[in-house]
Amino acid sequence: MIQRPPQSAAYTYAGTRGGDFTSPPKPERTSHGSKLLGDLDRAEKDARKRLATEPVREGLQFLPLVFGESEEFELPLERLEDERNGVRVVNMRVEGDQRRYLVAVPDSQVAEFVKKFREYQTDDTAKGKPKNEPLAAGTASIGSGDLADYWTEVGESLPAGDETFWWEVWLDEDARDEVEKESAEGVEEWFRRVAKTQSILLSDRAVSFPERVVVLAFASLDQWRAFPGLLRHLAEFRRANLVASEFTRLAPSSQAEFVEDLLERVRFADAQAPTVCLLDTGVNRGHPLLAPALASGDNQAYVSSWRTSDDTGHGTEMAGVALYGDLAKKLASDRRYQLRHRLEAVKVLPPSGKNEPPDYGPITVGGMAKAELRKPKRRRVFCMAVTADGGDLWWPTLWSAQIDQATAGGEEGERRLVVLAAGNVREEVGKNYPNENYLSSVEDPSQAWNALTVGAYTKLAWLDEDGLAGYRPVAEPGGLSPASRTSYCWSGSAWPYKPDVVFEGGNYAVNEQGFVTSSEDLELLTTQSSAEGDALLGTVRDTSAATALAARMAAQLMAEYPTFWPETIRGLMVHSADWTRQMRKEFPHSRRKERLRVYGMGVPNMARARRSASGYATMVVQGIIQPFRMEGSQGKSHEMHLHDLPLPRKVLQELGNTSVKMRVTLSYYIEPNPPRRGEVAKYQYASHGLRFSVKRPTESYEQMLKRLSRAAWSDGERLRRRRDESVVKDERHWELGPESVAVRGSVHSDYWRGTAAELADSALVGVYPVTGWWRYRRDASVVEQKTRYALVVSISTDSSNVDLVQAIQAEIAAQVPIASDIDIDIET
Repeated sequence: MIQRPPQSAAYTYAGTRGGDFTSPPKPERTSHGSKLLGDLDRAEKDARKRLATEPVREGLQFLPLVFGESEEFELPLERLEDERNGVRVVNMRVEGDQRRYLVAVPDSQVAEFVKKFREYQTDDTAKGKPKNEPLAAGTASIGSGDLADYWTEVGESLPAGDETFWWEVWLDEDARDEVEKESAEGVEEWFRRVAKTQSILLSDRAVSFPERVVVLAFASLDQWRAFPGLLRHLAEFRRANLVASEFTRLAPSSQAEFVEDLLERVRFADAQAPTVCLLDTGVNRGHPLLAPALASGDNQAYVSSWRTSDDTGHGTEMAGVALYGDLAKKLASDRRYQLRHRLEAVKVLPPSGKNEPPDYGPITVGGMAKAELRKPKRRRVFCMAVTADGGDLWWPTLWSAQIDQATAGGEEGERRLVVLAAGNVREEVGKNYPNENYLSSVEDPSQAWNALTVGAYTKLAWLDEDGLAGYRPVAEPGGLSPASRTSYCWSGSAWPYKPDVVFEGGNYAVNEQGFVTSSEDLELLTTQSSAEGDALLGTVRDTSAATALAARMAAQLMAEYPTFWPETIRGLMVHSADWTRQMRKEFPHSRRKERLRVYGMGVPNMARARRSASGYATMVVQGIIQPFRMEGSQGKSHEMHLHDLPLPRKVLQELGNTSVKMRVTLSYYIEPNPPRRGEVAKYQYASHGLRFSVKRPTESYEQMLKRLSRAAWSDGERLRRRRDESVVKDERHWELGPESVAVRGSVHSDYWRGTAAELADSALVGVYPVTGWWRYRRDASVVEQKTRYALVVSISTDSSNVDLVQAIQAEIAAQVPIASDIDIDIET
């Protein structure tokens, strides 16, 4: 965290000016075309040389080539792929921040790519643009594909050659040549036959998708390297997830043995650790995996006469995920674990029936208060997967508004972090997937601005359950979990995008007749509420599981960063999120607003949220700002903050055209004003808003001030209606763009890609206010309130020539003697 005060400047809204946002400049066609032609020539020669020496390439009728996507432009897959001539995109994987596409290019089609890139250099379209420019501009590099390019496991490098484990082998059904298509042997049959000759153990089952069939195999990378002809049909490798039914099928006594083994390998957090406080159906703390992390006094009920025990099992299932994550991985491993957070529980649902009256707003806030009264100084994240379908869509309700008020601190001023489920599709889940999910609005109270609203996606696709032969998963891996609700149907609303993020929520299975069913194999393993002697393990799914996972991540970050505010933890989680390949496929860049309505900012990454690395550095600033001031009898805009980040400018300038990425996230809480009185400013729901702006590379400090604030204008400038000639246009390519993300909710995140030289001149970040109902009150004590915010900024590069963390630390050290009164620290 960077702990130094920002520069404060007087602020007055400067108005809007069209044309501030432009696309990045296209590469120079002659030199870029020459680079691509050179890359293609080297890649072809390398691929042909290896064709005669590597067993995996035996019988290969195409060259596997890797197209690296440009940092500035998306690679249009419709220009890259040519199904008629056999050019196929086999897979996509992410390396650093770059997407890399493995493409099967038949021998005869290499010349076609050569032709396209030469035409790009010399020929123009009818509109006067370089021919084939989208393909060329979107391609940064071309290389020869290797077996490593088939490994698509996110966040995990290729395993050691002799490491043996269960692999997901994704085979390409459409890769058969004409001779193979005439044969009765299918791709799966071929793979099983050859695997047997290589002494590779296979599962008896397979899972089929359009164009793909997936088989589990127990093998090592060295065995795959010796597998003859493997690349003819291989699409990708992944590490196989252990399915929950491996444990739920076991007898209770066998489950108990696994549980006892895990308990011997776990060290539990002490009583001062942060907690996940579950507002649910209660928790059965007698479960051996939960009792060490849930003190008897921390297991309470909203109504004292209710039992604290779990009457339905839901709260106990949530507790297992909130503490351990997916239990299957931990039970199956031999690793030791140190837990850094604990559990609390407040039962907010009665033992039978429902709350009468259904005052879930007061009950929820009262449940929070009950936990806080017992341990007032404890850091906690409140987790609730209780929702109601009231048909309110985005409109604030008593319940959602009370959560916003409680998170913002209310009268006592204590900020809170609340994680809410987006809610589930209840009727005929998966029958009309995903259209039913798009039509099903997130449920009350998940429209709350300040809460972290969690939807569900899934990676689970492996079915091995008895009785489900002929079934396939409903959702593609990386796509929307079949029960998860969205805000897709909120079109035309200015309400925040919900959910904010998504976590694993499991999948469902469907057969050829369209019958949909649940399957333990497609769910998360967790603790089960049961009588003594019965099974200890069960499964959980949907947005309940996803919400528990999100709360767990928040508590882990609280433990790691004890000085971070609740709004900072929320911002850090959103900042670490990204969309999967499937999400981007469903909603490409042109449909990014719809992507936000379905997936929020995507899937958070714990490794990226918790620490920096040599090529990835994160800076966190916590600030307090006064948005408005009283002037006479009216409220006016008051101040903005300018943060000069300690970017290593000299290092970045030396890197020149090296590609870099800068991401900025701003998180704060609003105070709600829930009466439904329209969209007039004085009746707005939010007390205030904040926005961020990053200095443009060719912009001076004074120009940035004038662009953001009319208070910086001279008298002459105040007389002009427009100052377009003084505005430096933003040539950077922002992923979402200010028109998409800047006006939604109380957490804003966006990123741009460019050169290191551009980043060197983009170190200044402004935080400024926008209007809200605070400004229109007659009471100065309301108008002139101060508010907190967290600013999270990360910079990253794929270049191995620079250690960003070390460079930033050196920059900070160099600045300390100049500003010796400033306490500066960066957490890595």
